[in-house]
Amino acid sequence: VLVSRVILYFNLNFYMPISCVDCNMRRAAERDAVTQGKFCFRQSPISGASSGSHARRPPSSPTKREADLAEAVRAAASSCCGSTAGVEDLSLFEIMAGKGSFKGLVPLILTYLDLIKTDTTTLATINKYLDFVVARASGELLTPAQWMRRFVLSHPDYRHDSLVSERIAADLLAKCHRIGAGLERCPDLHGDFVVPPVLAKDAYAVNMTSGEAPGARISSSTDGLMAMHQIRLQLQTRRRRLLADATEHRARLEAAQEELRNVETQLAVLAAR
Repeated sequence: VLVSRVILYFNLNFYMPISCVDCNMRRAAERDAVTQGKFCFRQSPISGASSGSHARRPPSSPTKREADLAEAVRAAASSCCGSTAGVEDLSLFEIMAGKGSFKGLVPLILTYLDLIKTDTTTLATINKYLDFVVARASGELLTPAQWMRRFVLSHPDYRHDSLVSERIAADLLAKCHRIGAGLERCPDLHGDFVVPPVLAKDAYAVNMTSGEAPGARISSSTDGLMAMHQIRLQLQTRRRRLLADATEHRARLEAAQEELRNVETQLAVLAAR
């Protein structure tokens, strides 16, 4: 829902040749595609925006639609995105957090929420969700598929013969149920993110019809806001990685100090003889 509103608000153009979509579907089916794969994606989706201009064009404008379709047709000669103008191979993290002139989906969403003056409580909740999505896309957290493969591989009944026994399947489903019901935490899947239950009674809607869509609203100040969110996202990702590294180093240091104390104790015993 948020992405659809962002597309309407900024009049974004994500048109791509269908061959690129087919290519993405094939790549998405590969193992570890979230962290290792590259996907065809429109590098410059902001169309019709001029610096400092808030001039709007109706979303259903024939000239706009024809221009976008013509551009897609011209690009359709390419079998995949390798030589398609305006389309580039990006990792899922780059799609979310941005790369080069493309600010990323998450900074676009955060900029939109800032511009419509979202209340602080709602913004904080959405920020947690988005940070979690970025952590999953960057590889900091396992995907459900990666986690399930590790669970099966580490199960005492698994014989590394590609056969999943009834007991392994039952244990996996029981584990999934406990995690899904909130009875058991799984740091490999969720890290330190704690998302409270979302209740239907607390939801509210703010309708935004296509007729109300402001069209292209990219000004120099808005572009700066997007860049700020992009930098913030990258710094938060780096901060989480550094914290994880620091925790690992502290554990190693404590183990080394404990081993050093044992060695000194043994030397003291030997010296006393």
